[in-house]
Amino acid sequence: MRGIRALGFGVWALFAAGALAAQDQDARKVADRPLATREELQAALSSAGGASEVAMRIKSRLSDGDFRRGDRIALMVQAESTLSDTFVVGNGPELILPPPTTGSMSLKGVLRSELQSKMTEYIGRFKNNPIVRAQPLLRISVQGEVAKAGIYGVPADAQLADALMAAGGTTQFAKPNNVTIERNGKAFWHGSAFDTDLDALALRDGDQIVVDSKRPGGIDALRVTAMLVGIAVGLYSLSRAMH
Repeated sequence: MRGIRALGFGVWALFAAGALAAQDQDARKVADRPLATREELQAALSSAGGASEVAMRIKSRLSDGDFRRGDRIALMVQAESTLSDTFVVGNGPELILPPPTTGSMSLKGVLRSELQSKMTEYIGRFKNNPIVRAQPLLRISVQGEVAKAGIYGVPADAQLADALMAAGGTTQFAKPNNVTIERNGKAFWHGSAFDTDLDALALRDGDQIVVDSKRPGGIDALRVTAMLVGIAVGLYSLSRAMH
C-alpha cells in the first residue's frame, strides 16, 4: 500500500512539475512579446511565481514601461507633416514633438501596446480629433543573404518578411525557408521568413535575423567574405588618407 501511495505521489509530483513548467513557459512568451497588453502581462505575472526571473521582468515592464532613451517611434498624423516622421525617445523617457505640440510627453510606464492610444490622447490636446498612427520600432540586426545587411528599425507589429525587406530583400542565394533568429549569439528560433510576425516571435531590441545561404560553405562563407570586404575597404580608406 505504501508503495502504491509513493508511486501515486511521484506521478502527481511529475504532473505538477510539468504543469508549472508549462505555466512558466507561457508566462515567458508573454513577457517577451513586444506588443503584450497590460492585461496579458498581469495574467502572466500571476502564473509566473512572484520571485522568478520572468516575474521580475514582467513587473519591470508593468511599472517602467517599454521605452528607453534612444528608442524610435514612427508617427503619422493626418494633415500634420511636422508630426509625420520618426522620433527618438529622450531622457525620462519622454518624447518631444514639434508644433503644434508643446512641452514633452512622458513615456514612463507606457507599454508598446499602449502607445497608439497614448499618442492620440496627447496630440488631441493640440489638435481636434487627430488621426494618428504610432508605431514603436524594434532595432533588429538583419544579416546573411540580404541585399544590405545592417541594423534596422522595424515596426513591432511587422512581419518577419518586412524586416528582410528593410534590408533590401533577400539575394538570389538566399534560403527563405531557412531563417535563424539569434539573441546574445545563441539561436532561439528557426523557420521560414513567410507569414511570421515579430510579436509572435517575441523579438527584442538587439536580436539578429540571419538568412541562410545556398553558397558553398553556407552562411559562414558569406560572413568571411563580408569580413574580407570590410577589411579591404578599411585598408583602401586608410591608404587614401595617407596619400
